[in-house]
Amino acid sequence: MTRNWELLGSNSTYSHVPLEACLDDLAAMELTALDFVPQAPHFWCSHTEMGDAAALRRMLEARGLRASVVTPPPYRYSITAPAGMQRQATLDYYRRCILLAASLGADRVVLGAEGACWDLERDRLLDQAAEQLDRLCPTAAAVGVKLLLMPVLGPDAPLAAQSPVLGPAEELMGVIRRVDSPWLGVCLDTNAMSVWGDDIPGWFARLGACTHLVRLCDGNYHGWRAWGEGCLPMDRYLEQLEAAGYRGELSLLLPGERYVDRPGHPLRQALAALRTGGRT
Repeated sequence: MTRNWELLGSNSTYSHVPLEACLDDLAAMELTALDFVPQAPHFWCSHTEMGDAAALRRMLEARGLRASVVTPPPYRYSITAPAGMQRQATLDYYRRCILLAASLGADRVVLGAEGACWDLERDRLLDQAAEQLDRLCPTAAAVGVKLLLMPVLGPDAPLAAQSPVLGPAEELMGVIRRVDSPWLGVCLDTNAMSVWGDDIPGWFARLGACTHLVRLCDGNYHGWRAWGEGCLPMDRYLEQLEAAGYRGELSLLLPGERYVDRPGHPLRQALAALRTGGRT
């Protein structure tokens, strides 16, 4: 495996496939660790209830798999929500997701600002995000799970826009400093980073010390793409990650439903490239 990075598979693109078949496919690719998405129909988790985490862990272990990271789908929850029912539901949801991660043996939960209201002032959205993250950190600390804030696509990606805030590295750094908790870090998403005009050297200059996962994915302004099908310089990104001294895991989670009719394709593309030195 190139450069000794551990590669995390994911069930993200398998949302039209039963979980058992998904896990069998991931195991057949010789993956051992996952960035697990607790999405329907694979696993139910909401702000009011959660499926059987112990049974899920047994399913993973039976195939030689483990969940290293949990990336909850945002649904209509939002870390930028103002005080009220949506905020409380969001807090309850992510607290359950933190407990799910701990039950699975995962030590990180990835979350972002998707679902923000585009009509609210930027500073207000950032304030509300910092407030919610500050309230979630004690739950994370209690069970030894780190929260990772990831960049989201913004207005420069009109067909895939997720939020007007918390995409640029500078804004992420600002919220990290405001919350000031060792239980809050960041996850680098290479496509979102690129769309916002950031780059890997600049990202690590600002956020290197708190980057605890890299989501390595190709893409463009219209969303995420399988390796070699976007416009990003993936080979250069690998070189820059190495130069930056990153030695953590590379998540191959690919957001969106573009590949639901061939869910294993993005993973196979990425694995073929990474296992041959980073080139397709």
